[in-house]
Amino acid sequence: MIAKRPAMQTWLFRILTYGVALQGLLMIATTLEDQLHVHVTRRLLHISGFVFHVPILLGLTLLYLSSLLRRGKYTAWVVASVLYSVVSVLGAARFVLAHGELHSPVIVLLESVLLPLAALVGLWLLRKQFTVRSDLRSFAFSLRFIALVLAVALVYGVSGFLLLDKRDFHQEISFPQAVQRTVDQFNITTSTALTPHTRRAKFFLDSLSVVSAGAVLYGALSLFQPIRARLHDQSRQREVARSLLEKHHGSSEDYFKLWPHDKLYFFNLAHTAGLAYSVFRGVALVAGDPFGERADFAALLASFDEFCRTNDWLPAFLHTEPQYTPLYKDAGFSLQKIGEEAVVDLAQFDSQVRGNKYFRQVRNKFTKQGYVAELLRPPYGTELLAKLQTISNEWLRQPGRSERRFLMGYFTPAYIEQNPVMVLRDEAGGIQAFINQVESFDPQEANFDLLRHTKQAPGNANDFLLMNYIEYARSQGFSRLNLGLCPLAGLDGRDQERSVVDGALRFMYANGDRLYSFSGLHRFKAKYEPVWSGRYIAYRGGIRGFTRTINALNRAMKV
Repeated sequence: MIAKRPAMQTWLFRILTYGVALQGLLMIATTLEDQLHVHVTRRLLHISGFVFHVPILLGLTLLYLSSLLRRGKYTAWVVASVLYSVVSVLGAARFVLAHGELHSPVIVLLESVLLPLAALVGLWLLRKQFTVRSDLRSFAFSLRFIALVLAVALVYGVSGFLLLDKRDFHQEISFPQAVQRTVDQFNITTSTALTPHTRRAKFFLDSLSVVSAGAVLYGALSLFQPIRARLHDQSRQREVARSLLEKHHGSSEDYFKLWPHDKLYFFNLAHTAGLAYSVFRGVALVAGDPFGERADFAALLASFDEFCRTNDWLPAFLHTEPQYTPLYKDAGFSLQKIGEEAVVDLAQFDSQVRGNKYFRQVRNKFTKQGYVAELLRPPYGTELLAKLQTISNEWLRQPGRSERRFLMGYFTPAYIEQNPVMVLRDEAGGIQAFINQVESFDPQEANFDLLRHTKQAPGNANDFLLMNYIEYARSQGFSRLNLGLCPLAGLDGRDQERSVVDGALRFMYANGDRLYSFSGLHRFKAKYEPVWSGRYIAYRGGIRGFTRTINALNRAMKV
């Protein structure tokens, strides 16, 4: 379980980061007030306009750094430490060399020396809290920051042009002209350049350029940070994951930790345990449970926690099994049931279910019409793959159906070529439906993924094909068949904890059939009299954390 900050450190951390932001705001506000509304008579450190540019640029820098410091960014800690060191030295030099010329030496001492030194001490005391490296989330953050600063620049520019027009530029400036000149600071679309006739007007034009240029600069610094994890070739890591799954007999769902090839892999130092994950919208989505040596799972989660904190990611485990619930709770995760998985006992189905009235009627109907199920093995020819693609496309055109990835496969020739396919042929030999086998790392449990049919296929075609697939699975030595997840099923169980999230999901199940046939899918699988087992999402951060996880999952599953 990841270590938490002591209460005192938490308060110091907040005071430090918000204090940096406040100092940046005060620096910008006092500088603008001093330069725009008061005639300047001081000439201290006036070197080619240096006194005008630095305070605003420094204030913007502190604002930007404060937002990164709140996220524990290590680079921000380094930059802030250097910046406050320089500010402290320059402030001390200013106080000593120009003490007699200062109007408020106590205030200057406080602002220029004591506050920077206090911030520097705070940064040093909390140095171990700044471990976060940069990632893709910085892109979105930087864009928001640029938009905010440019909006401030627009308001500042328009206000300045309107207030300083006749007095400082010796001409009337209307509101539309003020907007145009603020946006076009380099006179690309304006016919004539404004000539500043006062020192205040010159400072205003310079400071407006600094605000805009600063936004672009800060954005560039974060937008072009290298994202190393996503550039690594994962082929070798995928082979290590496969070897662990084969050695330790993972679940029948673990094939989707290897396919699609959209996963990264995290292992302990000994490479005896690992997990498969992808990062979307700042959330590290882990596919299923850890795999490998179970005794190492707790330490693996602690290491992954630290890894996520370093990268500013929110960790979340998807489609977790009940047997691992204590593991996640000990690691500080909340668990939310997302549905139930149906697993058929093949011996029970053969002895007690197959002979019931419904399945007898299905078998007799298709047999009399000349339908047969045929198992095919790769490699497949171009003609067969094209036919299966046509069936898949036709199936997808029906309402409420679309391809999904990450936790399941989606139709591509490369995917179909990896495993056997069972097809349903009509009397003329045409293919009306297909089901593809999925490699299982559980020697007792078979699995499949795509079960699709044409519009012309008779009703119950899926049942007839699935009955034949069950016979095939049993002939291969499997004792169970995984029928997959029924989303949102079983949320009204008496053993379920009542929560706002749980209530919202139950409402979605009861009223969401117009968008997705939750109840229809459950009825289809219930006919096989499976054993139902709950599946969960392990997440952190309360309702907001769960919402972020679901949004990231929706993005991850889009093809």
